[in-house]
Amino acid sequence: MVEAFWERLEDNVTESCTRVQAADIPFYRGLPADVRRGAFKRAFEAMGDDLAAGTTEAFPALLRALGAQRSDQGVTIMDILRGMLLGFEIVTDDFARVFADDLEARLYWERVRARVSYLGAAALADAYMTARERLVRAQAEEILALSARVLPLYPGILVLPLVGALDATRAGHLVPLLLRAVVENQARVVLIDVTGLPAVVAETAEHLTGAARGVVLLGATAILVGVQPHMARTMVEAGVDLGGITTRGDLASGLRDALDRLGMTIAPKR
Repeated sequence: MVEAFWERLEDNVTESCTRVQAADIPFYRGLPADVRRGAFKRAFEAMGDDLAAGTTEAFPALLRALGAQRSDQGVTIMDILRGMLLGFEIVTDDFARVFADDLEARLYWERVRARVSYLGAAALADAYMTARERLVRAQAEEILALSARVLPLYPGILVLPLVGALDATRAGHLVPLLLRAVVENQARVVLIDVTGLPAVVAETAEHLTGAARGVVLLGATAILVGVQPHMARTMVEAGVDLGGITTRGDLASGLRDALDRLGMTIAPKR
C-alpha cells in the first residue's frame, strides 16, 4: 500500500486539483494552478510519510503550520478541510480500484485516514484559533489606543475625551497613559470629559475617580466635565468619594475653570 501510494502520488495530486477546481472552493479558486498543485503535493507527501512510518505526525504538523498561515490570510477553516476531504476521497477511490480484492488493505487505509485526518483537523483548528486570538488581541489593543487619546488643549491644559464603556481593562490602559501625558506636557489642569460615556455604574465611577486622584498626586488639578445628573446620582448612590475633585456640566465650563486657575481668560479679539 505504501508503494502504491507513492507511485500514484502525482496522478492523485493532479486529480485533486481537478476536483477542487470543479468544486469551486473559494480559497483554492484564487490560487494559481502551480501554487494549488504545490499545496496538494505537500499534503500528499506528508500523508505518505505518516503512512510509511505508521505515525500521525507529519500531516498534523503540516496542517498546524497552515492554520496559522491561513488565519493571517483570512482563509476559512472549512475551505481547507474541504480540500483535505477531496484529497482523501481521491486516494480512497484509487485504492478501491488498486486493491479491489484486498479488503484488509482498504480497511487499513481507512483506519489510517480517519486517525490522521482527525488529528490534522484538530491541529489546524487549534493553530487557526490561536492565530485569530492573537489578531483579536492586537486589534483590541489598537482600539484601546485610539479610544484613549490625551490631547493638549492649551499650554498647561490637557483634555481626555472618553467615548464608549469604561471597564477595568480600558481603565488599566488609560490611567498610565494619562499620567504619562501629565508629566510629559507639564500639565497643571486635566479635563476628563465623560460626555461620551454611555452610562456610569459604580465600577466606572471608581475608575474615573482613580484616574483623577492620580492626576492630583502629580500636582495637577483634575476636572470631570460632562457630568450629567444621572451620573452624579449614580456616584452618590454608590458612595463614591470624589475627594474634592471638581465637576462641571460641559467642556466649555471646564475650560473656563481651567483657564481661571492659570490666571487666564478668553476675551474677544479687538
